[in-house]
Amino acid sequence: MKDNNKRYVIVLTGGGTAGHVWPHFALFEGEKSPLANAFRENKLSVHYIGSQSGMEKDLVLINQPNWTYHSVATGKLRRYFSLKNFSDIFKIIFGFLQAFFLLGKIKASVVFSKGGFVSAPVVWAAWLRGVPIVIHESDATPALATKLTLPFSFLALVAFAETIPKMPPLFQKRVKHVGLPIRESLFSASKNDSLKFFNLESNKKTILIFGGSLGAQSLNNKMFNIIPELNKQFNIIHIVGKGNKSEIMNVNHYRQYEFLNQEMKYAYAAADLAICRAGASSIFELAAARVPMILVPLGLHASRGDQIVNARIFTNQGWAQIIDENTFQNESAIQLIESTMNSLDERKKALDSSPSAQTASKVSELIWDIILRYEANK
Repeated sequence: MKDNNKRYVIVLTGGGTAGHVWPHFALFEGEKSPLANAFRENKLSVHYIGSQSGMEKDLVLINQPNWTYHSVATGKLRRYFSLKNFSDIFKIIFGFLQAFFLLGKIKASVVFSKGGFVSAPVVWAAWLRGVPIVIHESDATPALATKLTLPFSFLALVAFAETIPKMPPLFQKRVKHVGLPIRESLFSASKNDSLKFFNLESNKKTILIFGGSLGAQSLNNKMFNIIPELNKQFNIIHIVGKGNKSEIMNVNHYRQYEFLNQEMKYAYAAADLAICRAGASSIFELAAARVPMILVPLGLHASRGDQIVNARIFTNQGWAQIIDENTFQNESAIQLIESTMNSLDERKKALDSSPSAQTASKVSELIWDIILRYEANK
C-alpha cells in the first residue's frame, strides 16, 4: 500500500567546479519538476555530499539553505604518476567510509552524481548499500570519475549523444542521452532590464567574456589585449574569475566581475555574443539562451581535451565558432568578432536547433520514478 505521508531522501554529489553543481540546482527549478514539487510539499529531503573546502560547499550553502550539506574527505584521482597518489588513496578510503555510514544514517532513496573527485567514493558506498545510483556526464568525452562510477550505476545520463560510443560496450545499454540540466532561472531576465543592471548603453551590441566558474587567466590576458579596441564599438561584460581582476585604462563601456551567481541571468540576456571556454555548462547555457558564441577551448596542456571535443561538436552543428588558443592572434580575433556581430541573425537562427532548457524536468522525472520504484520494492 502506498504511503502518501512518506518522506523520501535524495543524495546529490559532485564538485570541483560550478559545472558539477549547477545541474543539481536545475532539477529543483520549474513547475514541471516532480523533484521540485516533492521538495516544496515536504515529501523529499535533499542532502548534498561534497568536499570540505571545494567550490560546491559555498554554492550549496549560499544558494540552497534548505538543503543539508555534508563534507567528506576527498583525494584527487590522477591519470598521471604523482607521490600524492599514495597519500590521497587513504583520503579516498576515508571518504568512502564516511559516505557509507552517512548514507545508512539518512536512509537515502537515490544518489545522483555529477562527477568530480568527491563523487566516486559516494557512488561506491551507495552501491554497497543497495541504493540506486544515477550519474550524469556533461562532456563529450567521459571523465575519469564517470569511468570509475559507471559500472556501479543504475542509469548513466549524458549531455552529448557522441559520448555513448565512448563508453565501455558492456555498459552502453544503461547510458541514455538527455542533454544537460540547465537552471530555468537563467532565462528570466529581459534585455532592457539587463542593460540597465550593468549600466550599459542600449545602442551598442554587447559582448560577454568569461572563462568558466574558475576563471581562465590565459584567456583573460588575451582578451585584455583586445578589449580597448573592441570597446570602441561594443559594450563588454567580462567575468574574470576569483583573484583575476585587472584594471584596464580608457574603457567606458566595460564591466568587470570576478564571479556572477544569480546575476548571470542578466549577463545572458544582455549578451549579443559570448566569448568563452568550452565547458559543457557554459556552452549548453549559451545555446539555450540563444547567444552566438566564439569558443576558445582549454588545450591539452591543461586538460584531457574534453573542451576541444565539446567545441568541435558545437561548431560542426553550426552553433559556435572556434579559436585555437595556441594560434590566437589579436587582429584575426577582432576580425572574427566583428564579422560575427555583422551576422547575428544568421547565427541566432542556427541556434534554433540547439539544445533547450527542457532537460532538467526530464531528468527530474527519471530520478523521481526511480525513487518511487525503489521505495515500493523495499
